[in-house]
Amino acid sequence: MAIYDMLLSEAREHFGVQPAVTCTDAISLLYSLGAVPFDFDTHRDDLIDEFVDPSLVVGAYTLAEPSLLRRRATPEEIENFTASPDEKFDPLEYGGDRAEWTLLAREVETLARLMVVLERDRESEELLGNFRVYGAGQWLRETLWAASGVVPRDPGAPSAESELFGRAFAHVGRERFEAVPLQ
Repeated sequence: MAIYDMLLSEAREHFGVQPAVTCTDAISLLYSLGAVPFDFDTHRDDLIDEFVDPSLVVGAYTLAEPSLLRRRATPEEIENFTASPDEKFDPLEYGGDRAEWTLLAREVETLARLMVVLERDRESEELLGNFRVYGAGQWLRETLWAASGVVPRDPGAPSAESELFGRAFAHVGRERFEAVPLQ
């Protein structure tokens, strides 16, 4: 494990973060980046997917600073998360009861918002066990990994610059950037 510790040390220096292995530390890191709490219970059905274990969720957070998100996005994310200027948007497209989520999803799709769900470790209420980032936030996935040492189930969309993050997968017995959906 000394090799993984060296990798994390290098990643923490690269991303400019301190160790954040507990849920409390990860939440503090998110707050320091400008994130705020997000109502997980209200949007539970929209946030639970094959990479999130609802029984382990300790909270959800959102970061809605478009200029920051655009600056930190990879070229691929900018290309994939930018709406066509001709595209019409109707928050009522899926009905009035879905309008809030439709608007939030649109913000995620246009580099205006990220959402993050944190899970505790299966064996410990205190330790971070997994996280899921929704949106063009590869920088946030890799920053959370560097701080926590937790290789997430969903690797996101790593780029050629994701070398440190890519090396972490072998240390947890996975292929480079291999996703591990829940069974």
